[in-house]
Formats: sequence, structure tokens, C-alpha cells
Amino acid sequence: MKRNIFLAAFIILLFSASVFAGDFSGSLTYSGGYNFTESNLNNTLNLDLNYVHSFTDDIFAEGELLIKYTDNSFADTPFMIIPKELYISAYDLIPNSDLKVGRLIVSWGSADMFSPLDNFNPLPPGISFTSMTQKNAVLAADAIYYFNDITYLQTIILPSFVSSYMPEKYEEQIYLSMFAPQFQAQGIEITSVNITYALPGNPVWGIKLGRSFTSFDAAISYYNGYYFNGYPETVEPIPGVSGMTLNLGLGYPKKDVFGFEFQGDFPGIEGATLRGDLAYIIPQPWQVQGEDLLKDPYIKAVIGADYTTSFDLYLNVGFIWGFVFEEGDQCSPYISLNARKELEDSKLTPNYLGIISLHDGSMINSVGASYDFTDDFSVTLSYVSVSGDQTSKLGQMGSAEGLYLMGEWSF
Repeated sequence: MKRNIFLAAFIILLFSASVFAGDFSGSLTYSGGYNFTESNLNNTLNLDLNYVHSFTDDIFAEGELLIKYTDNSFADTPFMIIPKELYISAYDLIPNSDLKVGRLIVSWGSADMFSPLDNFNPLPPGISFTSMTQKNAVLAADAIYYFNDITYLQTIILPSFVSSYMPEKYEEQIYLSMFAPQFQAQGIEITSVNITYALPGNPVWGIKLGRSFTSFDAAISYYNGYYFNGYPETVEPIPGVSGMTLNLGLGYPKKDVFGFEFQGDFPGIEGATLRGDLAYIIPQPWQVQGEDLLKDPYIKAVIGADYTTSFDLYLNVGFIWGFVFEEGDQCSPYISLNARKELEDSKLTPNYLGIISLHDGSMINSVGASYDFTDDFSVTLSYVSVSGDQTSKLGQMGSAEGLYLMGEWSF
């Protein structure tokens, strides 16, 4: 495995050196983690290259190329070269309008993490508590019309829906543990799961109206699309070669999301920022074996405030109603705290991220520190711990426990 890592590092460094003469910028990042639950070490090496080419004063080709090596079990292949983003952009070609068409990463909402309004780009498998998770680009068109300096209308269209990816073996294990006990109670032993997918054929779209006010910005939005994760649609046990196989068909329920987002000055505290995303979600009713998984409309929200003190302590406190894996009547409250302290006359920056479930008291804590060797090169070491039993809200994410190391060189 080490030999493969060094070979991948050599290839990436060789490629990066060859492109520095061109109009490129980007970063070279190593991230590794030792998982306490599985007692294994994962390594990932990323080379991100950003490129902009102007055809005219108004039309550009923009993109970000990712060259990646990983031995993470979630990956399809250990080595890949893919465009993270690749699109044609036109700025003011049509008066008062911006247009992007191609592979895009679209961000909706004001919250830094876990926004319920951010529904266009699926996330990679797993949730990172040590760095911002990169979203997967989708084929889309993004158009913004500016009525004036303070009011705009934005429209996003995806010609086809893109679902979240999960490795086949992990998905089979999840559904085997979910359905096997039910059939075992009926005297049927399920030994394997065969999964098929029914992807929606309709396009996905959204529209947003935003406006700036004296001390804050606000926007209302509407999203017409689907849930990223599949829901069981057909469940049928059949005889297999080595026992009973569960034929499981997954579908993707439709959902309509009416959103409101805002960010601006926190009343009464100079220098503090208040931001929030609120989503009213209307799901397509969904039943599995007579049980409602999705039925009634529900609300998800993230509201937070951040402030930097006079002694350079950054604080971000947030309230979350409905974590990323919760939908419908499963939604529950959480409190998050993100703190970062810039030490005087030091290149070391300690940081902390904590999330606690107000439903059952389960917690996730990430404690770490970053060291800036230069303005372009930094290293971060983090320790993630999870408290709560395996059936608790956050305790079920016990597989996130471990030590994580990340080094980043920007150029």
C-alpha cells in the first residue's frame, strides 16, 4: 500500500510541475485517517487545478480538475482524473445577467454546514468533522438576473437527477441488517441482498429571489427535485444459490422545498453575524411494507451566529433542527459549537468542533490544531470522538472516531 501511495505522489507531483508554466492555480492535499472502529488507515492524495480561459471579455471557460489517489473503501477506483467543475460562463453578455452551463457545484443557503436548502449537489459518502466536505458536481445551468444592485433572481436547472453514491457492499450490509430481523421473525433467513435502482426521469430545478437590506441579506427559494438517498420501494425474498436473497428496489421520492435564508448583523453585538436557513419540505408520501417512511410536510433549519473576540477567538454557535440523515418525523434538535484561536506570535491555531443531540445527549467532538509552516503550506492534526450508544442520534456515527492528518500546499 505504501508503495502505491509513493507512486501516486510521484505521478501527481510530476503532473503538477508540468502545468505550473500554464495559467493554473490550485492545491496539493494529503489527508489520512486512522479509524478506531475498524483499526485501519486511509490515505488520500489530491491535486486540485483551477483554470480560467477567456474567449472574449464576457465569455470564459472555467474549471477545476481533480487528480486523486485513495485507498479509502468508499472509492470506486484508487486512482482517478475527473473534472470537479467544468463550465462555460458568460458575465453580462446579456445585460444584467450571469450564466454558467456545464458541470457545476451550486451552493444555496447561508449556513456553513448542514444547510437543508443545499439540494442540488450530492455529497460523497460519509461526513467529515475535520474539514469542509466537497460536493460532487452535476450537469446544470445556472442563470442570475440582477434587477438592480440589491435584488436578483436566480434559476438552476438540472436536466437529470443525480443521486448520492454509496459503495455497493456497504449499502447491502445496511439493508441486510435492516430487513433480515423482520424476515427472521417470520421464519425466513435472508443471506444476501440484491439492489436495483429506479432513478427519476424528470429534470430538477429551483428558483431564488434575493435582496440586500441595510444590515442583512435575505432570499426566498423553491426547489423541485428528489431525495438524494434511495428509499425501499419493493421488497421481495426469493430463493438464491446459497440461501434466500432479498430483491430490494430503491426509489427516490420527490420533494418540494420552500426556503428562506438570511445573514447579517447580530442585533446588539457589534461585529457578530447571524445567519440561518429554514426549509419547509413537502415529501412524496412513501410506504414500505405498510409503514410510512415519508408522509406529512416537515421543517428543517440551521440557525447560527459567529463572532471574533478582541483576543482573536473565533466562535460559531448553531442550532440545528434535523441533522443530515434525518427526514420527516425523525428530525430532532442539536447544538453545535465551532471555536478557533489564533495564538499571538505563533503559527499554531487550535480548533474545536462539537455537536450535541438535545434529544438523547449523544455527542461528537473534534479537537485539533493547524500549523502554518508558510503562507502556502499548512498541516492539521485532529482527534474525533463520539459518545452515546449505537442506537443514539450521534452514537450511530461511531465509525467517525479516529485520528486525522491533513497537509495542504496552495500554489
